Amino acid sequence: MQVIVALAIIFSLSLVSYGQSAEEIMGSVRQVAALQGEQDLKGVIRKGSVKTPLTLFLRGKDIQFALDGGAERFHLRLNDDNQQLRELSGGKSSPFPANKISAPIAETDVSYEDLALKFLYWPNPRIIKEEKVEGQLCWRLHVVNPEKTGRYREVSVWVTKKQRALMRVVGYGPRPETVAIKQFEITKVMKVKGGAYTVKTMKVSRFNKDRRVSGITYLEFEKPKPKGR
Repeated sequence: MQVIVALAIIFSLSLVSYGQSAEEIMGSVRQVAALQGEQDLKGVIRKGSVKTPLTLFLRGKDIQFALDGGAERFHLRLNDDNQQLRELSGGKSSPFPANKISAPIAETDVSYEDLALKFLYWPNPRIIKEEKVEGQLCWRLHVVNPEKTGRYREVSVWVTKKQRALMRVVGYGPRPETVAIKQFEITKVMKVKGGAYTVKTMKVSRFNKDRRVSGITYLEFEKPKPKGR
């Protein structure tokens, strides 16, 4: 994940065939950071009245995450065909612990893999159908986890056909049940540097085994200020 990659509105004029659309759409979502240049995005992870400060440092193909004023740091390193989530401690970078990747951040409903949106880099996405989300006609894409880490066995992603805006993500548990574990909904967007749009508010809902909402957390970001102000 990088969060700003996953949540930006994409304006693409290229015409592709139906069979190619899944790869093209996911590729566009992943590549938006390159259009944004270097900037910082500040916000909070909020559950109820408790807020955990969050900062994203966008540096091309390296996106750093700082939690609680820098008390904890990790970063997403992007390559041409994959991504690496790494932990930063004592000025050194090391592979992110597999047993920590699905752990909740500051007792919220957001985990480390959620914040990085790792599933956008899983291979072989496919279009399942077209559906409406909040009145917007969307492609529903589906992708299966190729790794053995994290909680999600597979993920569905809804992207608007008109503007290529990411609207919703649902992560599912292991088969055969394929029960929804968590849902991400973009509720507000904002315009940032370069004329692109990114998330202002995202609602994260966690479900229990009965498929009922058992927790809600919000990711809330401030509009970046021009440098020198």
